[in-house]
Amino acid sequence: MRSNDNPPWFRLYSEIVDNYKIRCLSFEDRWHYVAIMACKNQGIMKGSGELLERALSVKLGLSFTELDDLKSRLLSVNLIDKNFSPNSWDDRQFRSDSSKERVAKYREKQRVSKGVTSNPRYKSVTVTAQDTDTDTDTDQDAEKDRLKQVFKRVTALGVDKQLWNEFLKTRTKLKATNTSRALATLAKRAEEFSDSGEDVKQLFEEANSNGWKTIYERKNRQQRKHSATKIATSTDW
Repeated sequence: MRSNDNPPWFRLYSEIVDNYKIRCLSFEDRWHYVAIMACKNQGIMKGSGELLERALSVKLGLSFTELDDLKSRLLSVNLIDKNFSPNSWDDRQFRSDSSKERVAKYREKQRVSKGVTSNPRYKSVTVTAQDTDTDTDTDQDAEKDRLKQVFKRVTALGVDKQLWNEFLKTRTKLKATNTSRALATLAKRAEEFSDSGEDVKQLFEEANSNGWKTIYERKNRQQRKHSATKIATSTDW
């Protein structure tokens, strides 16, 4: 059953139609992957073993043998883990998507600000609060703060503002997401390369000039050519 903490919908990004991992799959398997994400959102993945396999078999309309074959194909392109859970799920599904906590805070704020006292002559009418512009503004401000923190991390590695902005434009043209979560992952990648002795600024300049959406390590590598295997095992999309 679906957890009450989960919204009845989940985020599915438009870049999925261009993703190499997805395009390695048959059309039927692509739908099965989306169905697995829906099952994850419903809380089905909290099960395990035979119980989980039975639930997925019913949900996807597959026999145990067909389900096992599907699992092997999705594992081969690194889209799920051994328990069928979609990889990078927590990075792409935000807790803020659930309005339950936000609405509770909104109601409490309204109650305190109005300072309304009870009157025995009248009965209060409960009205379901809708998401407000204030909520949206708060979320946007928080996102801007997170993006600023990411920028500080890459500038500490020698990447100037002009290069960073040009690189973000390149990612946009490639239909890559520039959310704080996606860019934080990129910043972590840059920090790891820096620790191994790489010139991070040079890596960003190379990525920008070649029209890449991420940076690649130069140290001890041959001329860069994407093989099908490298694409399938990539975790930076």
